[in-house]
Amino acid sequence: MLRLIDISKNFGGLKVLDRISLEMKKEKLGIIGPNGAGKTTLFNIISGFLKPDSGKIFFMNENIIGKKPSDLAKLGIIRTFQIVKVFENLTVEENILTIVDDLSILKDFDLEEKRKEKAKNLSQGEIRRLSIALALVRRPKILLLDEPFSGLSKKEAEKILTIINEIGGNGTSIAIVEHRMREMFDAVDRVVVLNGGKLIFDGYPEDALENKSVREAYFGSKYVKG
Repeated sequence: MLRLIDISKNFGGLKVLDRISLEMKKEKLGIIGPNGAGKTTLFNIISGFLKPDSGKIFFMNENIIGKKPSDLAKLGIIRTFQIVKVFENLTVEENILTIVDDLSILKDFDLEEKRKEKAKNLSQGEIRRLSIALALVRRPKILLLDEPFSGLSKKEAEKILTIINEIGGNGTSIAIVEHRMREMFDAVDRVVVLNGGKLIFDGYPEDALENKSVREAYFGSKYVKG
């Protein structure tokens, strides 16, 4: 479905992504790595907010390099952001109605009782669910979630996890960038790990932290040797 070939990106001489190649099928994919690994840059490139210095990206066999985020959204690549973007002064239902006329998704996201509430008065977890609902009503083929569990309580994170699993079960591919690895690993089928702009691991979540390169990236060489 999505194929990245030798994606590279520099900022001021600093190589942030170094020839990243990976494929994404109909699955739930986690993207992790220490701070500065290149995760957000990779998301920005896939979603059209940044253009790589070199490399190709194919979505449904079409080269999408250079396409705007709005064009990619029409093709089926939809992204949420770590800093949640909703219409704060509109009610929950008005937010949804900016995109579609069908409000049934509010029940699926446990927001029906909040439908008349302005978005700015919602809890962090409710705002996060609304942002994902706004992305999902656009009927994405691939949903890119940027830190969906960030700042949430355990209970709120569990609700988001349930939603992610339901979305994946309905056939939508999902890619997640997240620092909270416990929730991430419960949500995804496969995980890739970036470090220093390079892809150092691609495999099952349960194998990631047993991998020497991954452990060294997160904890340092002394920890690995010990």
